[in-house]
Amino acid sequence: MKARTEGESGLDAELLRNYEDYLENEAQLSKGTREVYLREAGFLLSHLRSAGLDISTISLADLDSYLQNRDASLDARTVSRINSSLRSLFTYLVKDGIRKDNIALLLEKPKMDEYLPHALSIDEVDSILDEMKRQADEDILFVRDYTFFELIYSCGLRISEAVNLKVSSYNRDERTLIVFGKRSKERLVFVGQIASDALDRYLAEVRPVLASANRRRARRTAKDRDSTDAMFLGRRGESLTRQAMHKRYHRIVESLGIDATVHALRHSYATHLLKGGANIRQVQMLLGHADIKTTQIYTHLDTDDLLATFDKYFPLSKYDASR
Repeated sequence: MKARTEGESGLDAELLRNYEDYLENEAQLSKGTREVYLREAGFLLSHLRSAGLDISTISLADLDSYLQNRDASLDARTVSRINSSLRSLFTYLVKDGIRKDNIALLLEKPKMDEYLPHALSIDEVDSILDEMKRQADEDILFVRDYTFFELIYSCGLRISEAVNLKVSSYNRDERTLIVFGKRSKERLVFVGQIASDALDRYLAEVRPVLASANRRRARRTAKDRDSTDAMFLGRRGESLTRQAMHKRYHRIVESLGIDATVHALRHSYATHLLKGGANIRQVQMLLGHADIKTTQIYTHLDTDDLLATFDKYFPLSKYDASR
């Protein structure tokens, strides 16, 4: 293997800049994914530099050794994410002519525990949203919060999608929203009557109050100016952040003794659709999943569902004393 020469760390920086450009413009990955992939690429390059190795000539054994020397406590999901980032990096290296082969494709996949999303019951969802409505009588921000999380549940949104909604994306007459999901993929979602009533009230009564706070501020940042079409605003009229809404959500669910993330509302939407009779293809389209395999995790049934189906349809499921 070719040893690195002194001063080649500058080449690492150039490689990372070119790789970042590839991730954004060719692979078109989200900002969060780009950050993870670049960080992992930086870790690998730093390791190779200290070991006197060159990324253009390292072997699969070198890459395996690097991974084995990472924190042994990493779980299978994290290891899988690292492997994905390395596959992406070596794909770029091949495309750019730095390597002839993508050795990361040969990395052993970690054994993943089966992942089943946590879905709330309809009663649990109602209790969360009802508590927000109750507090809305005391603070208009809870009118916003109720509307925000009602849309996440009723439309199956990711929190990032809800934060980035625009006023102009809402068609009140048709009760639809244009949503931009992962990789800025656009989809149309339908807004049910309860959610549309909440949204209409928020837009008519609450958002104008929040927007006026922005206009009254003597000095506004670029973020404030960008909030002019944002659907959901903060107390001072600024655009919302995911972190802020996570905190407000968890304050409510913890007070109710419910253990559930914001994303559980999206899981619940999908699960309740399937239990209501929707087919997997329909749910895939409504959630905006590119691959139906992602949607199939929602087809799990709990023991109570199976038992109820068994009792209902199997003729000998119940004991007959007359026999």
